[in-house]
Amino acid sequence: SSCFSLFWSSYLGSINPYHHTLSLTMSPAPKRIGVLCLQGSFKEHLDAVERLGSGFVGVDVRSPAELATCDALILPGGESTAIGVALEDAALLQPIRTFCQNKPVWGICAGLILLAENVENCASHQSLIGGLPITVKRNAFGRQIDSKYRGMTLGKDVPSTLGKQGYFIRAPAITKTGAGVSVLASVPECAVAVRQQSKLATCFHPEVSSDDSWLQYFVTEVCGFKTVCPAAPVPAFQNAAPWAPPPALESAPDVAVKRAFAVFQKGGVIMDVVNAEQARIAEAAGAVSVMALERIPADIKADGGVARSSDPKMIKEVMEAISLPVMAKARIGHFYEGRILEALAVDCIDESEVLTAADETHHIDKRSFTIPFVCGAQDLGEALRRIAEGAAMIRLKGNAGTGNVMNAVRHARAVFSEINCLKTMRDDEIFVYAKEQRVSVELVEQVRSAGRLPVVTFAAGGLATPADVGMLMSLGVDGVFVGSGIFKGSNPAKRARAMVAACTHWRNPAMVAKVSEDLGKAMVGLLEHEDPIIVARQRQAAQAATGAPASKKQKLNGKEVDFYVPEDDVKPGTHTYVPGGIDPAVHA
Repeated sequence: SSCFSLFWSSYLGSINPYHHTLSLTMSPAPKRIGVLCLQGSFKEHLDAVERLGSGFVGVDVRSPAELATCDALILPGGESTAIGVALEDAALLQPIRTFCQNKPVWGICAGLILLAENVENCASHQSLIGGLPITVKRNAFGRQIDSKYRGMTLGKDVPSTLGKQGYFIRAPAITKTGAGVSVLASVPECAVAVRQQSKLATCFHPEVSSDDSWLQYFVTEVCGFKTVCPAAPVPAFQNAAPWAPPPALESAPDVAVKRAFAVFQKGGVIMDVVNAEQARIAEAAGAVSVMALERIPADIKADGGVARSSDPKMIKEVMEAISLPVMAKARIGHFYEGRILEALAVDCIDESEVLTAADETHHIDKRSFTIPFVCGAQDLGEALRRIAEGAAMIRLKGNAGTGNVMNAVRHARAVFSEINCLKTMRDDEIFVYAKEQRVSVELVEQVRSAGRLPVVTFAAGGLATPADVGMLMSLGVDGVFVGSGIFKGSNPAKRARAMVAACTHWRNPAMVAKVSEDLGKAMVGLLEHEDPIIVARQRQAAQAATGAPASKKQKLNGKEVDFYVPEDDVKPGTHTYVPGGIDPAVHA
């Protein structure tokens, strides 16, 4: 082979006098940087690894087999309790502990908590990876209302190229460091970045701060890998989470800080709860947040009447019972209910159509609030209008309280297909589209450029089974809300955990099938045309008469039909409720 190399080099030199030698050695295989993709901001880290260039490849890690292929691992920000549950369900906890003893790892926010040897105010069921001799206090910087874009002071002997600002979203603090741990960055209150040999941990989020310097430090200094080409620039802020420019340091929460909150909810399930006990069930099952309300949507529909925001006492009890973010609902347009919830320091407000609207014309101006809002939408135009009003998260409406996923699917397909159409529009067509949707041209152009809504997008309304969750995740949503589908079905704790597993492992139908076994009966659903109040009364009457649950069907003119009779088939002024569900007037 040496003779061949000499011959080949001489030949090339004869045709190119500037050529002196040719290396025939193979390029080294790219380093595989794993990202734990169970919940949180994993996509942002995978995108950042891709920007490192051809010498690196990002690996989506959701199983021990995928972990075994990695040279280093990133534990992303999210909810540490939810990620801990997912680690157990995926049989990843022990393999990652072993991995971290032998290979480089970087934990960010929730990932830092998981790496810590000691965690203050830790949930009793919290699973930890451990291995890094530090003590961490969860949510040390406060709730979402206290989240900020902060500056930091770098330690001595730390490269000056490292970023000195970052998002602190419900962030933990490093309160104590053990032997061999170096402090890389700090704020006046505490250390916020540390390293021990091949372990790196940060309380803040470079992946949403337009800052790849900490990732480059991890792969070159902590891992000891060599870069083979210049890194690609970070994307424009309009095209990457949180889809807004960084605010002034230490300023009150603005658009970017409020949108960033939802980024760390991605890949998770937000569960409706009506008391502290249900909230604890949700946390233990792996929920990323809870929605505190006095009645779940199924009961709101069945009871009828005016549905309002919840009792502040109940909301505070839920907030005190768990470490997860807590959301609460306000009526559409009821800005004062929103102010009360802001005063309670809930982490997010849902301006919800499930409650009775307070203003039939105006939605809440959400821009002046210091905490994020989530709003419902059925199509792209409605989503854009809510974002223009200040919504930091979109909830595709579905039909809450029905156990019928059809509308959730309809609204997801509508929004995503309209975005795909928008991406193909000519520049001069954008103006007409923006005018038709009653939103700014700039917002429409941002959606076209980013190829998605500039906020996190969850599905909701009628998801009752793990298969429903898997379907919506497959359609492209970032996560799901589940309410009545858990606590109106049998075995809520097991069903809740199955819903979480389906959200995490939706790409693996075999695993979703496994977690769907022996869940018991799902909630009794409603068809699209059924009136929930009438159906509830009919079931109660039938059960009172027979002592057994009501049948879903009755005979009408010799045909089996649903209980509910469409209004078009009833003469005005003649429709009265009759036990058994059949109106004599209809027969006439």
